[in-house]
Amino acid sequence: MALLNAALIVRDEAAALDRCLTSLTGLVDGIVVVDTGSVDDSPAVARRHGAVVDNVAWAGDFATPRNRSLELVEADWVLYIDADEVVVAGDHDRFRAQLAADHQHIALRARFAPRVGWTPYREYRLWRSRPTIRFEGMIHESIVGAVHLAGEGEGLAVGATDLLTIQHYGYEGDQSHKYARDEPLLLAQLDRDPEHIFLYDHLARIREARGDSAGAVAAWTQGIERVRARPAREPDDRLVYINLIIHRVRLGATGTDLAALVDEALERFPRLPPLEYAAAVVEFADGEAGSAADRLEWLLGLSPDEVIETGSSYDGRLFGEWAWNLLGLCRFALGDDAAAAEAFGRAEREAPTDPTYRTRRQLAAARAAARPV
Repeated sequence: MALLNAALIVRDEAAALDRCLTSLTGLVDGIVVVDTGSVDDSPAVARRHGAVVDNVAWAGDFATPRNRSLELVEADWVLYIDADEVVVAGDHDRFRAQLAADHQHIALRARFAPRVGWTPYREYRLWRSRPTIRFEGMIHESIVGAVHLAGEGEGLAVGATDLLTIQHYGYEGDQSHKYARDEPLLLAQLDRDPEHIFLYDHLARIREARGDSAGAVAAWTQGIERVRARPAREPDDRLVYINLIIHRVRLGATGTDLAALVDEALERFPRLPPLEYAAAVVEFADGEAGSAADRLEWLLGLSPDEVIETGSSYDGRLFGEWAWNLLGLCRFALGDDAAAAEAFGRAEREAPTDPTYRTRRQLAAARAAARPV
């Protein structure tokens, strides 16, 4: 049997599909594509790449076509990927050798970057082909529970690989068609599963993207209330806190309400980068520039591997432009003008088209030069 097949579902993805399937060259032994009603050339593009193509009528349920794709896999391992994603160029031979030699794992979590400019985290994208491993859920369909049950039955663990990275491009360009499709599915799924915190976050992010700040805040707040009401903690709980806090920070919010929410979030999720950044924003606004600078220096000192180990993906500006700019403001407030100029210069290099950082760097440098030696 072959080592690895890729499994995809598509609908009118011809513009992106060729790039996705090209990125699989030399990595997989076969490709399965299930089409859910394309009127463009998606099936033809898939066939040009040698894919097995099947059709499942779209019925408002992502799990059904995904599971059909898994039924058609003829390999020991499955790679789950979407048309608006690519496998980042790497050492495919080394990765395949790792996969072939693996006898300990039911699945391997791969590095996944959900947005351009965001840091990767590890996601369930590779697992052994088993009839018991199937997706569940109308939207944000999940394989995780089935993977763990299969692993327990076979005495196999879930591992990780750093030899495969997937980049998602689905949030680039006009997303209005996806918003219109996804919002009713999210609301329906929430009726069925109101404890699924990720759904609140996705609903909020759709509303945020549409400019509905109040609706976004309401969805995040509903998710937080669900988290507060239950004793057990889940990994996705952090998302509603992080994204509500960052949303409010980017709107310029400060004050006791934000400070209280940040404190609560840090108590639940200590040392998460966006929460540390938000705490620094609050502290700087409260005149505590030294404490804020300490948080920012910790943030800027994290290695890429340390960021991945925190378990989430973050806007890369947290570890660059945003952090350096705020650190510059802290150092300026503390009277360290030369260090402030250096920090603003780093922010300027991260975002050279923003004149704010250049102006701040020049002002700090001028003030440093004017100080008596």
